[in-house]
Amino acid sequence: MNAPDVTVVTAVYNTMPYVTRCVESVLEQTLGVDRIELIAVDDGSTDTSGAELDRFAEAHPETVKVVHQVNSGGPANPSNVALELATGRYVFFLGSDDHLGPEALERMVNCADEHSSDVVMGLMVGVGGRRAPKTAFEQPGTDVPFPRSKLVWALSNTKLFRRDLVERLNLRFCEDVSVYSDVPFTIEAMANARKVSNLADYEYYYTVERENALNVTYSSKLSERLFAIRRIVDTICRLYEPGPERDALLYRTFAYEQWILLQEGFVVLDGAGRREICDGVADLADAHLTDEMRRRLPVQKRVRLALAQARDIPRLIEAIEFVEPVGFTVESGRAFARYPGFRDDAAKLDDETFELLGDKVTVRFARGVEPRRFVWTGAGRDEYAIEYSFSLPVEGIDAEAVKVGLVRLKGDKSPRKRTARPADEGAGPQIEADVVCEPAGDETVVIARMPCAELAAKAPGRWSLRGYIELGDFVYDLPLKSPHDRVQRQGLPRGVSVEWGDKRALAVRVSERATRRGLARLLRPSRKK
Repeated sequence: MNAPDVTVVTAVYNTMPYVTRCVESVLEQTLGVDRIELIAVDDGSTDTSGAELDRFAEAHPETVKVVHQVNSGGPANPSNVALELATGRYVFFLGSDDHLGPEALERMVNCADEHSSDVVMGLMVGVGGRRAPKTAFEQPGTDVPFPRSKLVWALSNTKLFRRDLVERLNLRFCEDVSVYSDVPFTIEAMANARKVSNLADYEYYYTVERENALNVTYSSKLSERLFAIRRIVDTICRLYEPGPERDALLYRTFAYEQWILLQEGFVVLDGAGRREICDGVADLADAHLTDEMRRRLPVQKRVRLALAQARDIPRLIEAIEFVEPVGFTVESGRAFARYPGFRDDAAKLDDETFELLGDKVTVRFARGVEPRRFVWTGAGRDEYAIEYSFSLPVEGIDAEAVKVGLVRLKGDKSPRKRTARPADEGAGPQIEADVVCEPAGDETVVIARMPCAELAAKAPGRWSLRGYIELGDFVYDLPLKSPHDRVQRQGLPRGVSVEWGDKRALAVRVSERATRRGLARLLRPSRKK
């Protein structure tokens, strides 16, 4: 009997009913069950997962092999058990709560055979609210460099590996960690691969969040995560000399795995637990966090890592518990986020820690933009205008960095969502308002006045009221919102109306009658006979 093309390995522990769909997706592969070997290791399940696997093995004895064992505490040991039994030319690791697209294995095997790829990864799609690594698939190709590419953001083992490579390197999963056990395995395989292929032309892998949210990665303790992160860092430093390749992988650990340690879970630890995590992160940062890496980190992550590195647990807790929106300060063209510790002499953190250094803060900035007033002003032919005011969570911003105006909407489409663009690309409204900025403590009040005469020359339709605010390296394009009861709705000029949707984004509608007869004429106050 010929060896199968692919051995699919799945470690199973209490994943009913998801494991049913998982196995079915393997048996439905267009590659054909005669070219697939599925080895499912039941790691001491206490639900009916084991019985379900036996049902599939009885129905498909040539394809499905089941191993039952005492619970080992994580997916590493059952995956290693399956590797010892694997006979396929390739091995693919499939989470028992996840499933595959029907053509997944055929497409990946064909790619590996055609291009001599030792590792092939396919586009992942999140199901049930679980996030899939989108960034990694922005650089598809049959020979993608690693680690100097976005592949560093997809280091799970949910890939096709040439089994000769796995056995030659004697790759196995770390059994002394309960989380991230697959990351050192994946890094070492990709570091030694002749080619790594990244396919984004099909939905290959569906990663599922269970209703009970008991995926091992989510439920592991922070101390266990810290131990596993140290193992990842040791693997990186063993495989790569100091330089850009090592730094690309180490940066990922600070931006992702270590960032998870500095979130809400840190706050609920006791004093000893907080000290353990803080010291662990600080030690890793002291040893490996370069100035270049620090500047690349988004400001929120940079602040928390700096506080951890300073061993300042009280302020670190304050930063974690900080309730958005955050305020900003602009000075001499530099923008700073006022997180806890900003210009606090006791914190001893420099301004650069809080500076927006090429990172977007779209959501955090938009949350602090608050509408104040919307009225129609004027009484004469060319004097009618829209007057709108709102506050920005910024002190020191120059009026030249703020534009307000109208952008035409297509058909009945809603105003587009908030976006951020590089400041040098230029962004602005089609009809621009006159803007005045007034300081108000640590905020700025923006008053925009838009004469309506220019609307007369435009086609009828709907217009989105938007603000364009330059902050740091980006211009934030924001739909401006209704202040609800502070919108003047009576006495509007004929042919002009104001509306807003569920998210309160304001739009101005100009009727065909208004433009046909001339808006200026319709704006005249009515005369009593």
